[in-house]
Amino acid sequence: MTEYFPVYIYFGLILLVTIAVLLLSAIISPKKGGKSKYMPYESGIQTETHLLQERFPMHHYLVALIFLVFDVEVIFLYPWAVVGKMLGSFAFYEMSFFLVTLLVGFAYVWRKKGLQWE
Repeated sequence: MTEYFPVYIYFGLILLVTIAVLLLSAIISPKKGGKSKYMPYESGIQTETHLLQERFPMHHYLVALIFLVFDVEVIFLYPWAVVGKMLGSFAFYEMSFFLVTLLVGFAYVWRKKGLQWE
């Protein structure tokens, strides 16, 4: 019990700060909302209600998802770069395979023109 007492204190403080921030935002925030507050707003483009029946272009979503996939995959290089020499040749070949797979995926997306913004 005494070993975990600081952890209990820490979780209690987290709970206290969370509740305080939620209550403070409920008290201070403006309460009135206008007609424009409930209008649809999508990616910097204010849409009208008659446009909601039309198809919305999905290309910018795809570019963002492709960026996230490649960004997260590149982040995996940092831990490997830190301990690469200690892991030996097996880790080098594994990372080489990972990079080749990443480059093949990038070439596929580039060939399909998935990164062009129109």
